[in-house]
Amino acid sequence: MTRALLAKELRQHAFALSFLLLLPFAGLLFISSHGAIQRAGGGGFEAVRWMLYMFLPLACLVLGQLLIASEFRQKTQLFLEGLPLPRWRMLAVKFSLGLVLTLLISSLALGYVAWHARHTEALTQRFVALLLVRSAGWASFTYTLCFAHAFLGRYRVPFGLALVGGLLYCSALGLPIAEFGPFALMDARFAFERFVWPVTALAVTGALVLALTAVGFCLGLVRDATVATLLAEKMSAREKVFLSLLSFGALLVGGEVSEHRKNSTPVQMPGAAEARHGVVQVLASAAVDAPSRDETAALQRTADHVAAELGALADYLGCDSFPPLFIVHRRDLAAGELVYGDLKIEQGVLVRANLTSPGFNAAALDAWLVDDALFRHTNGIARRDSNAWVLDGLVWWWPRSQHGTLSAWSEAVRTARSATEIANFTPARLHGWLAVRKLVGDEEARAFAGSSLAVLAERQGLDAVHRFLSDRFARAQPGDARAWLRDVVRPTSARLRNATGLSEEAFTAEWRTVITTPP
Repeated sequence: MTRALLAKELRQHAFALSFLLLLPFAGLLFISSHGAIQRAGGGGFEAVRWMLYMFLPLACLVLGQLLIASEFRQKTQLFLEGLPLPRWRMLAVKFSLGLVLTLLISSLALGYVAWHARHTEALTQRFVALLLVRSAGWASFTYTLCFAHAFLGRYRVPFGLALVGGLLYCSALGLPIAEFGPFALMDARFAFERFVWPVTALAVTGALVLALTAVGFCLGLVRDATVATLLAEKMSAREKVFLSLLSFGALLVGGEVSEHRKNSTPVQMPGAAEARHGVVQVLASAAVDAPSRDETAALQRTADHVAAELGALADYLGCDSFPPLFIVHRRDLAAGELVYGDLKIEQGVLVRANLTSPGFNAAALDAWLVDDALFRHTNGIARRDSNAWVLDGLVWWWPRSQHGTLSAWSEAVRTARSATEIANFTPARLHGWLAVRKLVGDEEARAFAGSSLAVLAERQGLDAVHRFLSDRFARAQPGDARAWLRDVVRPTSARLRNATGLSEEAFTAEWRTVITTPP
């Protein structure tokens, strides 16, 4: 009987299921042809990640519509319920068929990319296993969510909108959605991680898959045609008005809570030494009961120095706003130790250091503050994989160019030539800068990125570098999807071309020539 049920589903939905098998591959080819993703690295597996994010959920929604919602809406399941077989078996066949198809789609996509990357990518067994497990976990979660969602009948659309809107709202509040369960499986390390198993993410995803499967079967096993009636009926006018008012109220409450949360949690540092330069405000305080005279002087001296340094940078970039900077002096920290202060992006930048230690390095503090301040000023856009090289380069180049007045040519060439393992540089490295940092380390990656700005300043002029950096960092970015959209519409490659007239290919070719040519 199970075989007959399976044959019935295949005959009934043969064309639609065949189309669903082809749809993700069409999406994979479309994504792979995009220049930015094509240069992202990972042997093409970054394109698989985007395909699983964008096209697989659509395929799962269609599967739920075909196998569940359409059956109940058209009441064709009544014929099956008249047969001498339990309802759970009918649901189990539908569930298993959809899950197998979903896993098949993700596995075939990985296999297709792996086949094309077999000569250029080190496809170890562990790496392949990690890719398969991550994609299978995401695919299972996506399908079971759509399976349970298909039983909600006329409430499917409101529930789907509420789910997507809730995730976007939580992300806007700064909650670590990307680090949770199935979303952590598909993070930016998907195409590059070769060693670490995401045990916690897999466990959470497995629990969600079991829970969603149980919810779907519970809804499907309701007797007396309750679910069938719910699926078949259209939403009444009263329900539409109620849901519209509820959605409008949720939007108002969400906006109010977000604004209140953003504005009601300022950082208070009573008695702090304060300095200001233009739009840059610096407060330095001692985390001790009674700071000594030397500590008080160090606080004011550090605040003045940081305000002057970061203020000059803000003026150079043309920033009309800048995150507030908070420096906390602690006696228990070792010389040169900088401890990150976990503030929300809207609150500013906080760092802890021992300002009176003989080994205190003001230059290291400046570099740390420049990096984190511009990250927060752009709401994280500056550290996207394709943008991170510009931020790293600015952190290195800014003090060595004497605040943008020199090219720092000699030091840049000397530093870059020491990085022989990445001398063969291409635009793909720019778009996969986080992998470069992981390969060579933060300091060497910064030095190499800084050498690119020095080469640009020497060959194209200081004004070209100024226009490029100002275009990239001057404007504060909002904490929502608008920042991402702006970066997609005007990526770093377009800003580089507009400011200097160089494409990424010409830029990196000139860079390699300078690096590899003997003095």
